Amino acid sequence: MLHNTFMKFIFPLIVFINVTGITYGQEKRVLNFNSEEVPYYLSLNFKYGYSILPNLNAKIVIVKNQENLLSTSKSIKIPENKIAQKDYLLYYYLKLPELNSEKEYLDFLKAFIEENYNREFFNRNTISIDFKQNTIPFSCESLDDLNTFLAQVMVPEKNTLLNCDRSFISTKNNWKQKLETSIPYESIRFIGEAEKLREDYKFLKSLSQWENTYFIAIKLGHQNISKKQRKAFDEETLVDLSDLKTIWNIDVGYMFSQKIGGFLNVGFSFMKEQDINRNGTNINVTGNGAGVVKIGLGVKYIPFVKDGWSLYTDLAIGRLRAVAGGASGNINISTGNNSISPITKTEKSNYLNLSLGTNYRLGRIVFLTSNIQYLNTNFENNIGSVSGLTGYTINLGVGFSF
Repeated sequence: MLHNTFMKFIFPLIVFINVTGITYGQEKRVLNFNSEEVPYYLSLNFKYGYSILPNLNAKIVIVKNQENLLSTSKSIKIPENKIAQKDYLLYYYLKLPELNSEKEYLDFLKAFIEENYNREFFNRNTISIDFKQNTIPFSCESLDDLNTFLAQVMVPEKNTLLNCDRSFISTKNNWKQKLETSIPYESIRFIGEAEKLREDYKFLKSLSQWENTYFIAIKLGHQNISKKQRKAFDEETLVDLSDLKTIWNIDVGYMFSQKIGGFLNVGFSFMKEQDINRNGTNINVTGNGAGVVKIGLGVKYIPFVKDGWSLYTDLAIGRLRAVAGGASGNINISTGNNSISPITKTEKSNYLNLSLGTNYRLGRIVFLTSNIQYLNTNFENNIGSVSGLTGYTINLGVGFSF
């Protein structure tokens, strides 16, 4: 009975996996390069199920600008009769982005091959590229660099690159099958090895992945209020807000892209002091307290990400509320006299936060964060011995992204 139950489960699963592989013969992908998203499609000339075998041949097809990328990628037909594994071919259809130099196009193709190699682990020694368009962004001088990672370059008839005297440049009617790259690459031949390397790559890539992620960062900082905002000691509240050295910041947000995100900023700091002296039935009491709370919205920009490290800058604006209060006086137990008169002051103000910092991912979820933050805010009236809280803060903390 257990065997029958197992077969009822596993057989539909096998069918689903194989049908999924056949149905999704064209897989849309996006490569981020120089802050631009370049769409492309993967197509196959064979049926596949759970996993694509490693060390297959790969071909990059540069589609003409006026052609539809998806329709062109569907031009690959899976043969009705089974073909030999040596004839299995991975096709990558894309349109070249608008770049400024041959070097940038070389860097783009290198990044494109690196990205897809770590997903399919094809044979890096035999990659071919087919320029369907007549305008090719390479000259004879750059072809040797191209040959370090491309074995065969196909160009249209009568293209000027055919006159560069390079054996790996050919037309469709003069296809050379045996060519290899000028630099040899190690081949991955076993599925188990490819799967392990693929998972390692996914993990490393996740360390640099910020797009479409939610995040929360909790930071503890040391605050230093500008001397220009410090005033005479507030004798009424007995508070000096410049003594508020410790501040907490909490940011909760979402990254809309790899570089741009938005967040809610909440910050607070507080202190409380009390001194009680007894002299017979007379009690002398001195105390004060202060607190600052700020709530605002911000924009996050991440210009650099590599191997788990990222640099970022934040800009946040919002409202800030400061409260300062204090009291001093005497209480006489025998007579019940109470001469304590507490005084509390409150000020509200807009604030602007500008931060420059760095993150380091410990894993896919947890990251460490630090920054230096500039806070600008001014009060209408002096409170707690200051006219505002403008100054710098150095923060350290931990964050979570998911």
